[in-house]
Amino acid sequence: MKASRIILADDHLLIRAGIRALFETLPDHELIAECADGHEAVAAIRELSPDVILLDIAMPGPSGIEVTRTIRQFDASTRILILSSIDRPEIIEQGMAAGANGYLLKDFVIGELLEALNTVLIGNTYLSPRIRDYAATPGGNASRDGGSQLTSRQREVLRLVASGKTTKEIARDLGISPKTVEFHRGRLMERIGAHDVTGLTRFAVQSGVLC
Repeated sequence: MKASRIILADDHLLIRAGIRALFETLPDHELIAECADGHEAVAAIRELSPDVILLDIAMPGPSGIEVTRTIRQFDASTRILILSSIDRPEIIEQGMAAGANGYLLKDFVIGELLEALNTVLIGNTYLSPRIRDYAATPGGNASRDGGSQLTSRQREVLRLVASGKTTKEIARDLGISPKTVEFHRGRLMERIGAHDVTGLTRFAVQSGVLC
């Protein structure tokens, strides 16, 4: 049987290395490319037409949910399996609504990865067991918006930073000075405990500001 062709998109090098090592033990699945951001993921799909893409959500550039929407505009056949540590119900729902075929949490064991791949490859939907258990719990779909405590300006700046915009681009889009953008970004990082743009992006996705 021909091995399925897989692309992995995740900005963390160590995670990619770990998953690459797992694929070396799965003869029926071949990892054909790795991507470190959303733009690379879209380009790889266009060029390689894989069977499945394992897609992180919080990446530089377009988020995994945005990448999913983009892929579905030109490719209906590639199976999209979101791979994330985010287990917020509203984020999971947004990913599936964008066109993903499954949602696999990053604390998986190899048996779950294999089950997830085989499930989406035959046209079915896969959700990690913990997600299924949570969805079955009364009140499990309650939404928690961590970004609701931000001001409207902070949310705008956060969304643009997480979308990969430069300071000058954000200043132009919002009609404010670059120094004002830097001020808002500094306050955001201090408020949510982020240390870099990746941390801001992760918070933007988790809180629903960027989806």
